[in-house]
Amino acid sequence: MQDEPQRTPAAPPGLWESWSRGRLLALAALLVMGNFALQIVWYERGGGLFGPVLVGALGGVFAPLLILGWRWRWSPSRDFGLDRPSPVAAAGAVLMALAALAPGSLLAHLSLKLHPVDAGWLANYTQNLPRSPGEIAIAALAVVVAGPLAEELIFRGLIHRVFSRTWGAWPAIVASALVFGLVHGEPWYLLGLVAVGAMLAFVWESTRSLTACWLAHAVHNGVSLAVMIAEGPAGAEPQPPTPVDLALAAGSLVMLVLVGRWLKRTPAR
Repeated sequence: MQDEPQRTPAAPPGLWESWSRGRLLALAALLVMGNFALQIVWYERGGGLFGPVLVGALGGVFAPLLILGWRWRWSPSRDFGLDRPSPVAAAGAVLMALAALAPGSLLAHLSLKLHPVDAGWLANYTQNLPRSPGEIAIAALAVVVAGPLAEELIFRGLIHRVFSRTWGAWPAIVASALVFGLVHGEPWYLLGLVAVGAMLAFVWESTRSLTACWLAHAVHNGVSLAVMIAEGPAGAEPQPPTPVDLALAAGSLVMLVLVGRWLKRTPAR
């Protein structure tokens, strides 16, 4: 008798094949709450700004996803888009992040005019800005590496993708950007945060690479952190935009459109 051919075991169904949209949004909500809860606990025990962000990302987002991913055999690339982006996707993501800085700053300034910064929040931020090399390293690890990855897994990896499958790309970009801005809980920066969320959602729609979104988010946060360390948090002494600021924002908007069209039309993988 001939030996029967060996059957290759079927791959387990992926996250997007086995979980409903409601279940995916519930997972995103639990990750957001877990992240915030750990940040609050750590802040009350040790204070600071960036330690809580790091602990929240590690314990509130990464750990649960690793446990659930092991349980259901999720693939980082297949289920979340955490791949090695092509040079086009990586370059486009970086350029989009840089081009969004000036317009985002103007929108953040408008938010400050509509809703002045909370005095307690500002004092806490100013007091806890990193000064020593060790503090700067922890801050960079928190808001340039761990924090952006945690937020991308939640907001682009889950929330935006559910919205996109439900309503289509552009309504999803608007809706997920609003959720991204509101969840941060900083109304004095709301318009700027919504703009950043829209830029990151567009990067996802153009590349389908969560790693590219993570890279764009990291670049944006890295520049913002450097400016904050050098000048203090925005809102301490808000200054009206100068003609140079307006010209830079206008040029950046043109760059955003051109890079966005290039990224959308060029195969990213």
